[in-house]
Amino acid sequence: MTDMYKQVAQTENWRLDLLPLVATDTSDTVLGGAVSIDDEGGIALHTGAMYGPVDAAFEVLGSVPDGPAQEWEDVVELSVRAAEAAPLILIGIFSDGGEADEPGTDADMLESGRDYRVRIHVRGRDKSGSDELIEPDGTPNDHVLVQVWPSEPNKPTVTRMSSAKAGEDERNSETFSGSGYVTLGMGDPDREDLIAQNLRDAGE
Repeated sequence: MTDMYKQVAQTENWRLDLLPLVATDTSDTVLGGAVSIDDEGGIALHTGAMYGPVDAAFEVLGSVPDGPAQEWEDVVELSVRAAEAAPLILIGIFSDGGEADEPGTDADMLESGRDYRVRIHVRGRDKSGSDELIEPDGTPNDHVLVQVWPSEPNKPTVTRMSSAKAGEDERNSETFSGSGYVTLGMGDPDREDLIAQNLRDAGE
C-alpha cells in the first residue's frame, strides 16, 4: 500500500469533502486554516478557488511517512476512522456520483471501521482569487496531497500554516462552525444521502 493515485476534483463553494473518513476528535472546528470538521466529524478541505478543478493525490501507507516536503504551504494531521470500505476521494459538496472524477480501479481501499491518521498537504490557494471561477477543464491552482496510515487516535496537529489563505480562514474560523455549509447559506438537506451515494460509487 504505497502507490500514489490521483484525481482532479471540482471544488464547490471553496470546499471539498474528504471521503470516506470521519474525524474522531471534533473539538477543533478549523485546523490550520486548511480543514473544517463539522459536528458529525465530516472533513472538508478549504480551496482557494470558489469553483473549479483541484489537483489531488492520495497515498495509503503502512506506517507514518517522512515529514512534509517544503513545497507544501499548509499541512495538518488528524485522527480519523474509515466510515466505509472505499478508496479516498474528494468531492464538491453538491456533486453527484456522475460528476465526480472517480479514482481508478488501482486505488487502495480503506478498511471500514479502522482508525487511521491522515496528513493533508495544501499549496497554491493564494494563486486563486477568493471568488474565482476556473473552468472544469482549466489548469488547477490548488494542489492537495492526502496521506493516510493506520494509527491509534491522537490529537490533531498543525504542522505548517504559511499561506495567506490559511491565515484568513483561521481568523474567520467562526464562519465554519458546526456544519459550516448552513452558516454560509449553502445548506443541503440531502447531503447525507449524497455522501452515501458517492461512497457506493467510489467502491464500485
